[in-house]
Amino acid sequence: MIFLLAFGAIGFGAFLVLLIARFAPHPAEHVTAAHRAQGGAVAMPFDEFRALLIDLLDALRLEVVLLTATARELDVVVRSSEPLTGGRYLMHAIWEAPGDVVDQPSVLRLQEAAKADGAAKGILITPWRILTDGIGNLETPIELVDGRALRDLVERTLAPERLSQLARYRGFGM
Repeated sequence: MIFLLAFGAIGFGAFLVLLIARFAPHPAEHVTAAHRAQGGAVAMPFDEFRALLIDLLDALRLEVVLLTATARELDVVVRSSEPLTGGRYLMHAIWEAPGDVVDQPSVLRLQEAAKADGAAKGILITPWRILTDGIGNLETPIELVDGRALRDLVERTLAPERLSQLARYRGFGM
């Protein structure tokens, strides 16, 4: 009888965990409503985001070796032939993120991909905020470029009209 009661309690607890996991909102869902309430700005169209990144890579003297895209992100392999900083880099650009926040699994996915690819560094670039809570030491160097850092990079390397273009869109640390 005690075993039946114990296994019943464990089963009921597992059922509750599955129920909560199924119907709980995304942790960053409240951020989406806050961003959209700011002036009704829209996200940058995918083609403009891709063109911005290609122009940025060109301005940074990084040669695009391979570019693949899905509906919400770009994976770019770039190469630098600069002395002392040359090498092969894997860049993961996230255009669309739930709640306008890029969470830890995306950072860890990039780290694993850069390690498996033998890249000198992984670069995660997005117009959104990047959460790094709970990420310990990573084996492969990763550079995180969130919306604010991306806007600063555009300001330093591209023409001023590109910066004014970013002001029309949601994200980019604004």
